[in-house]
Amino acid sequence: MPSQINVQLTGRIQNIVFYKRGDKYYARTLPQKVKQTKGTKKRATEFGKASTMGKCFRQQMLPVIPFPSDIKMQTRLVSTLFQWLRSGYDPLGPCDPVPFVSNFQFTEGYSVRDRWRVDLQVTNPATNMLQLTIPAFVPESRMSAPAGTIRVKCHIAAAGCHVENRQATGGFLTSLDFDYNDTQIPEQIISLPLSTVVGTLVLTAISLEFLFIKNGHLQKTANKAFMPAGVVSAMYF
Repeated sequence: MPSQINVQLTGRIQNIVFYKRGDKYYARTLPQKVKQTKGTKKRATEFGKASTMGKCFRQQMLPVIPFPSDIKMQTRLVSTLFQWLRSGYDPLGPCDPVPFVSNFQFTEGYSVRDRWRVDLQVTNPATNMLQLTIPAFVPESRMSAPAGTIRVKCHIAAAGCHVENRQATGGFLTSLDFDYNDTQIPEQIISLPLSTVVGTLVLTAISLEFLFIKNGHLQKTANKAFMPAGVVSAMYF
């Protein structure tokens, strides 16, 4: 903080600045420049990548994010991407699953896999193509839903972001609806066409909506415990 001095002096001597305010004279020190190490610069660059990539994915996957303006969720996503970049990310080495990112949840509490107990599988059968396989299942026995649920809507999104230039490489959105009862739903194989160019991180995410009848209208539950949304697959090409 500035200190009052008895000398009448203005100007700068090394890192001390002398100045006049009103009829009094003061002196203060300038903040010293901090020299960044190579490690500090690298961490700053990686954090910058994580921040931009987080925004890129959130913009492309809005339909599967129940609370897109949630600052805590945004921070957790950036932190998760940063963890991956710091954990030994190799720009030239494909990776599946991607550590940390593969289990990221947009909402807190129970995950999609907790509420929907089936073996969801995402594969890469061809260039620029992913494939989501949902095995046959009976909703009432394989899904944990709130009382009164009569229907379920599954939102599915896949999106890519090039890690080095931090640009979106495109995405794909679709959904699956089915009744919540004791009737078996046959196996579903869903194609997710999008770029798999080298250097791209591709996320596949799912959110579940549980619907019920109220006052004669179909409504979705507002119970946050039954609003799971998260990444079910993360691949780096």
